[in-house]
Amino acid sequence: MKQTAVEFDEKLYKITEELVKKGDYKRAALLLSQKHPEDVALVLDKLSEENRIKVFKYLPVELQADVLIRLDDESIDDVLKALSEKDISELVGEMDVDDAVDVLGELPDEERQKVLSYVSPKEREEVKELLRYPENTAGGLMTTEFLAYNGDITVEEALRKLKEEEEKPDELSGIIYVVDKKGRLIGEVYLRDLLKSDPEKKLKEIAREVPSIPVMMDQEEVARLFEKYDVFYMPVVDNEGKLLGVITVDDILDVLEEEATEDIHRLSGWGEAESIFTPTLKMAARRLPWLLINLGTAFIAAAVVSIFKGTIAAFAYLAVFMPVIAGEGGNTGVQTIALVVRSLALGEIDFHDFKKLFMRELVVGLIIGSAVGFVSGLVAYIWVKNPYFGLLVFLGHVGNMVAGCIAGLVVPMVLKLLKQDPALASGVIVTTVTDVTGYFIFLGLATIFMNQLHLL
Repeated sequence: MKQTAVEFDEKLYKITEELVKKGDYKRAALLLSQKHPEDVALVLDKLSEENRIKVFKYLPVELQADVLIRLDDESIDDVLKALSEKDISELVGEMDVDDAVDVLGELPDEERQKVLSYVSPKEREEVKELLRYPENTAGGLMTTEFLAYNGDITVEEALRKLKEEEEKPDELSGIIYVVDKKGRLIGEVYLRDLLKSDPEKKLKEIAREVPSIPVMMDQEEVARLFEKYDVFYMPVVDNEGKLLGVITVDDILDVLEEEATEDIHRLSGWGEAESIFTPTLKMAARRLPWLLINLGTAFIAAAVVSIFKGTIAAFAYLAVFMPVIAGEGGNTGVQTIALVVRSLALGEIDFHDFKKLFMRELVVGLIIGSAVGFVSGLVAYIWVKNPYFGLLVFLGHVGNMVAGCIAGLVVPMVLKLLKQDPALASGVIVTTVTDVTGYFIFLGLATIFMNQLHLL
């Protein structure tokens, strides 16, 4: 239930905010009720928790349902806590089954059961069925609202059944899935093909083959299949090929945004999803643990520096160029991490590619390290007027940027091998490697070339 990146209606927000300040929540809701649910959700997300709930309660129930699934996770929690079980059940009744499952998944088990007691038996069973599947799997994404007919019926019979259908899923009204007597997927038929076909033909004779998704497949793999086949809908099946549900492309767009946001947050060391409007204390609590871990790794780098404190004391310019070398190495590592994490997520690389990728990163590190090292070494030579110091800075850059490239490759792949999210800790680990390596190479060489640098 993540929002897509859309332009924020600043004018709408300001008018709503003015009405809220006057305590005119009903009028604010009336204004918002004329807008698209996405715009309403963006405005509500920016309001304070108290005002968000007050305005939300005055919205029409149909709009509440459309808006709720578009709010960010923090706002959804706020709204659900403020509503009674009966109110929530009314909203659930207005939603598609897959959206209802997403909302109910935010509730504790006991409260969820109370909400379900208010909905119709049919919808209750559909929701319970979908709640069996983990949220980040195909089963957690799919909807059970689709049309499926036995392949043994004729085209004429299918058209008659279609006319008699009381509820047709809007998004899938142009597709009929064809199954056998045991409910196993045979293929699909588009309505336009049905209208043009011989009325006496059986559906299985005109059905076209369709790729399907295993119900327990991870949502990232599902998104990859949508990209591969370039489709808007894909059926979901169990181990025996029985048709269980359908995933639509709008759910995949949500997955792509969710996964991208999650990776960005984790690369930044946040761990959990976070909104810019997250309460101050909660935001600080989420960021603090990783910053403390980062502080610990910084002390490791500081310990390496302390080994060479005599060398630094003898020649102050070493301290000037230390952060330059460490910083460039860290930037190189982060660039490599970004490429590797993305490629792992998209399935573009696996461990069979490691040797080739290792050699490539080694060469890349040597090339960019030499280029950056040459510029930095030249500046060091002109600044300090010592050719040996310029050479020292050059070698420090080459060594540390090679280390950054290799660490940026190795760390995410090792985390993946250990079945950990490669985006979670890669940045912290690689930064530590480049800091420690950069200081050790630079200061170690300075100690070796002490006489040439005239440090004594």
